[in-house]
Amino acid sequence: MRRWWGTTVLAVLMMGAGGCDSIFADESLPSYTPEAGVCHAVASDERSPETYTPIPCSSKHEVETFLVGRFGGADADASAPPAAGTEGIRRVYESCDQEAARFLDGEWRESRLAMRVLIPSAAHWDAGERWYRCDLLEMHAVDLWIPEPRSNSLRGALTGDSPFRYTCFTDPTESGDLPPASCTGPHDTEFAGIWRPGPEVEALTDDNTDAGCLSTVSRYVGLPEGDVGYRFQVFWLTPEGEPEWLAGRLGVLCFLHSPGPVLNGSAKGGGRTLLPAVR
Repeated sequence: MRRWWGTTVLAVLMMGAGGCDSIFADESLPSYTPEAGVCHAVASDERSPETYTPIPCSSKHEVETFLVGRFGGADADASAPPAAGTEGIRRVYESCDQEAARFLDGEWRESRLAMRVLIPSAAHWDAGERWYRCDLLEMHAVDLWIPEPRSNSLRGALTGDSPFRYTCFTDPTESGDLPPASCTGPHDTEFAGIWRPGPEVEALTDDNTDAGCLSTVSRYVGLPEGDVGYRFQVFWLTPEGEPEWLAGRLGVLCFLHSPGPVLNGSAKGGGRTLLPAVR
């Protein structure tokens, strides 16, 4: 079973990793550096002084900037900002990724949070700007990837039993929605983890993604791969065009689904005691 997230907000999130260029082309552009610890009302392209309008995070907002860094060494000396898929953008993305884990106290990919990276446009790079900006956004749902406005900071948002984490869900509806549910109550769908393809995977296909998520679910429930299919269906979500892909870091969300009896507790580590095998 395969499902794709929409791309409306993804176009906004991708601006930092080799996405849309600035509308300005004048080499005499005014230079500026964004700030960390501020928020922004909407997820748009705020890469120029004219469009940069930070607000306090206590105000209603969609975007929070948690880190602003600076290019250094050969990356800073380059004649153009790093393009998607290059080592330069991977280094920047890794810097943001590591700080996001500390800021949130957890892995954002396993939650309803998204991270984006903004870098100067080509014109602003020519004007001498060498900053990079790391942002976080709350998304509405695992299968509805649009920003959810909020009025406080995401610092520590994944501490402990966070409501942002992907856990359990009820049966997907006909419209494709995946309603969340408690893992200690009746549910039939459960997040099993992230499959990260290795460098040998040049492109995702149904076959290699199915295999990757089958392996992920197998480890999660403590069953041999050959036994998983007798108890569960495996499906996955892949945010098409998701910005971390442009930075060279692929991740696929893997889920298990019980087509028969409901689960009344987490399937994690349950092994053969989870459900009767159907052969």
